[in-house]
Amino acid sequence: MRHLACVAGGAAVLLALSSPRAQEPSAEAPAAEAPAAPAPAEAQAPSGEPDGEPERAEPPARPSAPVGQRPRREAPAQGSPAPARDDVLSPGFRERMRVALGPLEVAPIALLALQAAPYVGDDALNQAGDSAEQPGFRLRRARVGLRGDVAGLVRFAVSTELAGGDEGTARIHEAWAGVTAERALEVYAGARTVPFSRSAMLGAGDGALTERPLAVRAMAPFTQVGIQAEGHFQDRAFSYHAGVYNAFQRADQFYAGHSESLAPLGNRFEGIAFAGRLATEPRGPLGRALQDVAHSPFRIGVGADGFFSNGGARTLYGASADVLLHAAGLHALGEVLWTGASPKSVPTQPISQVTSVSSLALVFEAGYMIVARKLGVSGRVEWIDPNIDVDDEGDNLALTGGVSYHAYDDLLKAQLDYTHREELGGLSLANDAVILQLQLSL
Repeated sequence: MRHLACVAGGAAVLLALSSPRAQEPSAEAPAAEAPAAPAPAEAQAPSGEPDGEPERAEPPARPSAPVGQRPRREAPAQGSPAPARDDVLSPGFRERMRVALGPLEVAPIALLALQAAPYVGDDALNQAGDSAEQPGFRLRRARVGLRGDVAGLVRFAVSTELAGGDEGTARIHEAWAGVTAERALEVYAGARTVPFSRSAMLGAGDGALTERPLAVRAMAPFTQVGIQAEGHFQDRAFSYHAGVYNAFQRADQFYAGHSESLAPLGNRFEGIAFAGRLATEPRGPLGRALQDVAHSPFRIGVGADGFFSNGGARTLYGASADVLLHAAGLHALGEVLWTGASPKSVPTQPISQVTSVSSLALVFEAGYMIVARKLGVSGRVEWIDPNIDVDDEGDNLALTGGVSYHAYDDLLKAQLDYTHREELGGLSLANDAVILQLQLSL
């Protein structure tokens, strides 16, 4: 009963935050909100607790224009109503927040997410990928920064995660700049998202549920330092990404995921990593959000990617493929991820791994916006095998269901999720959780 009372209290908070003045805005232009490249994502902290995950930090994608000429803003996507000029939060509000200073345009980055856990199983553990270990509150993300461009020729973003790590110490989340004069060849350098897994490349504030899939948090490299090239053709009918980075590092505990390295000592301990991705959205851009918040026409996106990291302690490699559908308020996502790790005979850093390990995961998520741009429901199923040669309690079936309420479009929303994890081998653990999240995203 105590848990039910906590959940009811959380629901009351949601209703209190939902302003009666909030009108249902018309659809944002996916092309105007979708950046030229997926935004940086952070890796898991070395301690094993998933770190604050990224939002899309780039300004909206723009068609190429002659040097020195500011590109035109892209028109709303097909099926999207025209924005209301007198509504501050109508579609495209992020674009209207940009401030022009001559050829320089800048806009704020802000991501604030507060989580409450009214119920958590006794065996929940952050290092095992669980969102909480005890009932209570968590400042999941607190991010500030700036993004912008110079005359459409150079794009940049710098942001800081203020709630990083167990101690809540501030750290750099992303820091990059790129030459973007030609859509067919954009080049970026700095700390940015590795192009691996659609779910990892989505912004942290753009998911249908409070967290990315557990498999993705464990297997994707997220933000790393390096140089990337990418190109987009025919309104994203075809896209490519390719990058070279410092070699990746991951924790010995599978669900703790990869470490994020901002290379304060350069490439002192690592080697070199490579990653690439091919993708298509043949019926037009899907936009920045995973949900089909605006009840758009049918659209589909397909992608495949891979990485190879020749590190000093381990050789890491992986591949993934994904499909995302949007249609009249429905979204459906399917992903398959495979990764491997082989320890070096003389590692440059201490590790406990002594033999090669291959991991495999399948993810399926579907949801529907019951009220466009207001109320949606989603469910996700994950099958995860951290070591395909061993059957133990690390083999998981994770089931997550949730509801999301958008008080002001994607600026302010509330999400309530329930996750059940079933260990497929070994001991069954009590690690289910109910998570309520309130989020502000710019």
